Formats: sequence, C-alpha cells, structure tokens
Amino acid sequence: MENDLPRLRRVLSRTDLTFFLIAALVNLNSIPVVAGAGSIAVLFWILGFLFFFIPQGIAVVELTNRYPQEGGIYRWTKTAFGDFHGFMSGWCYWTNNIFYVPTLLFYMVGFAAFIGGESTAALGQDPRLMAMVSLILLWIITGLNIMGWGVGRWVQAIGAVGTVVTTVLLAGIGYVSLQGGDLSAFIPSFSLEAIANDWRVLTLLSVVCLNYVGLELGSVLGDEIKEPRRSIPIASLIAGFITVTLYLFATSALQVTIPAEEIGVIDGILQGVQRAVTALQIPWLLVPIALLMTLNAAGNTSAWLAGSARIPFVVGLDRYLPAVLGRLHRRYETPWVALVVQSMASSLFILISAVGSSVHDMYLILLQSTIILQLIPYLYMFATLLRMANGNGRFNAEQAFFRRPFVLRVAGVVGFTVTAFGVAFAFLPAAGVEDVLNFEVKLLLGTLSFIVPAVAIFRLHHRRQPGVAPPQAEPIID
Repeated sequence: MENDLPRLRRVLSRTDLTFFLIAALVNLNSIPVVAGAGSIAVLFWILGFLFFFIPQGIAVVELTNRYPQEGGIYRWTKTAFGDFHGFMSGWCYWTNNIFYVPTLLFYMVGFAAFIGGESTAALGQDPRLMAMVSLILLWIITGLNIMGWGVGRWVQAIGAVGTVVTTVLLAGIGYVSLQGGDLSAFIPSFSLEAIANDWRVLTLLSVVCLNYVGLELGSVLGDEIKEPRRSIPIASLIAGFITVTLYLFATSALQVTIPAEEIGVIDGILQGVQRAVTALQIPWLLVPIALLMTLNAAGNTSAWLAGSARIPFVVGLDRYLPAVLGRLHRRYETPWVALVVQSMASSLFILISAVGSSVHDMYLILLQSTIILQLIPYLYMFATLLRMANGNGRFNAEQAFFRRPFVLRVAGVVGFTVTAFGVAFAFLPAAGVEDVLNFEVKLLLGTLSFIVPAVAIFRLHHRRQPGVAPPQAEPIID
C-alpha cells in the first residue's frame, strides 16, 4: 500500500513540526472551561499531564518509530486490529474535527470581536453572526492549506508564537493585578471541595484530555516530515513541556484577574484581561492581546484542519472512502479534495449548531461531541500499544524506541483507563447548561450520526467488492 501513495513533499523540518505541535496542542481557547471550576482546575491540568499526556507521548514515539508512514493512528490501528477497526479509528479521528474546527472558529470570532474594543465585544454573543463569520474564516484557512506547507506552516508558526506571547502577557497582568505582588495565587491549589459540591465538575477530565491530544498529528503527517523518526520525539518533548507550562500559567493568571464563577466559556480570557487592564488603567493593551488570541485560534484551527484531512486522504487511497479523497492538487501537491470535503462538513455542522441554541450551549455541544469522537481513536491507540508490548509480530521490533515492554504496558493501561473515563464523563451535562434535555439529545444524536454511518459505509464497501478478502491486519513493510 505505502508504495502506491502519491508522492508527498517532505518539507516540514524539526522546527516546523515543533511549532505545528504547539499550535495544535496549546488551546488557550478552552482554558476558561477548566478555569471556571475554581481551585481544582490546576490539579486537573497536572493529573491530565501525568496520566494522559505522558502515556500518549510514549505511545506516539514508540508507534511512530516502528511505523512512521503517513496516516498515523489510522495505520497503527489497522495494523494491530484489522481493516474494520482501522477504518473506525480513522473515521472518528477525522469526523471529530468536523466538530472541533467549528469550536476553534467560534473562539477565533469571539476573540476578534474584542479587537474593536468594548463597542464590538458584544457581537461575539450573536449566534447567527458567529456562524456567518466562522464560515468565511473556515474557507480562508482551507484555501491557505490547499496552497501547501509553504504557506500553511507559517499560519501555525504565527499561532504558536502568539500563544506563548499571550500567556506571558496574561501572567504579567495577573502578577501586577495582585495586591502587593503576592505570588501565592500562582501556586497550584488542590482542594477537592469543588467535586463534593458538584460532581459534574468531573466533565473537566474530558476537556483536559481533549486539550492534551495532538502529539499524534506529527505521525499523521509522517510522509511530509524530514527524518520523522528523529524529528517527532524531539519535537514532542519540547512541545509537551511548553504545553503544560502555558496551561498552568494561563489558568492561574485568569483566576487571579476574575472570579471563577464569572468566567465565560467563549471570551473568558479576554473578559479577565478587559477587567484587569481597565483596573490598571492600561485599556489599550486589550486590543493587541485580542489580536494575539485570534492568531492563536487561527494557528490551532489550521493545524487540526490540515492534520485531520490527511486521514480521509489515506483512507481514500485504501478505497474505504471514495478514491477521489486520495487526489493531490496538481500544482501544490496537497490533498485538496480531502480538505474541501472536511470544510464542507464543518460548514454544515456550524449551520446546524446555530439553530435553536445559545452561543454558550452551542459551544458546549460542539466541545463534548468533539471529545467523544476524538478519544475513541485514543482507546485504539493505547490498545495497539498493549498488543505491541505483548509481542505482536506485525510491528517492526527492530525499530523499538523503548526496549522494555514494561514501559509500554504501563503507558497502555494508564492511558486506556484515563481515556475511557474521559469518554464516559463527556456525556455528563456540564455546569451552566441552560437546556439539559436539548443538550443531551443533540449530543447523543450528533455522536451517533457519525458512528452509525461509518459502520454502514465499511460494510457497503465489502458488499460491493465480494472478491475482497475478509478484513485482517496488514503486515508492516518498513
């Protein structure tokens, strides 16, 4: 199969990949959802890093080292468990971004509204305006990615730089806002009172897991990275350290500047900045921070749109989806059909989500749907790691990164368990949902509307091709 892949350009250097991963991993946009939980927020970030992010890093480095080809998590699952499970993993990974990209766009529009100051900030609360502007931005970013990494990688690089600068400014504002410069507010608090008062705070585990996904994107782009076996581990290590540091500082800074119960899910960060800069008599600082936050959201959107589109591209080459998805642009040599189809599906969901929902509930429906579909491939990934640790001969043992299977087993068990809880907790209605019944119905139907067709499409593929052998895991040719 790998020999039949169209010739993709290996243009991403280690630095490019590092910026790409930072842009994908550090989603400052959803920090208000976590920070709104109060004192327990920082604890969730730390536990998520230890018990989800680190196992994820071990899995990605090991699997990439053994199998660095384009397709990443889809290829790994197919190799370990066969065609059907590979297809389901790839399908969920791809379709979850149909939800996720709109959430990033909503943030982007909400942040951009603050660029005009207080006179335009309220525009971010209009669902129809949010939907219209999000559609325009979606297709602009799609066009830039069709033009190739020569243009697209700069979007991610600028977004990554904007993320770091924004967090530094937030921390600075938080520090200055403290009376007497008391640094104790930046020290993590581990109070469990929030869970005792409202068990729905456990939904934060799902949100934290979602914010820590993304290391596997490097392997999804395997055939477009220079020296992937060397570049991916180093870039993942650097991006991982930066990610957890930025999350901790940004969360603490936001909680210093605004009470947790008043943090909004869409514009929470800029809400805190606006309050702080007004109190400090430097209101002009709001506009550049809003611009930086917009750039962060743009980089995040571009990274996930570009990365996830590589899945239907590879699945299209395998003919489980229409083969047209495997076509490259004649001039730019990018999977333009997959990118266009991805954006068309996201456009449809943006329009559906805007009907009958407030901006708050519309965002949370998108977020929880994204979490469920995004974490299903992670269940497959950790299960693949466990199967490989037990001596599955389909994976090239000579290219093992970790020489002791014990490391892989621990990472697989811990990662799978935390991911399973993340999926389960995603079905809990988050605190502040205005219409619980409407929320749950849309969440359930929205999730099933993507999983059920996947099973039907796979079965239809085999019925139309009776001569195809039954699904089985394919051997590795490295």
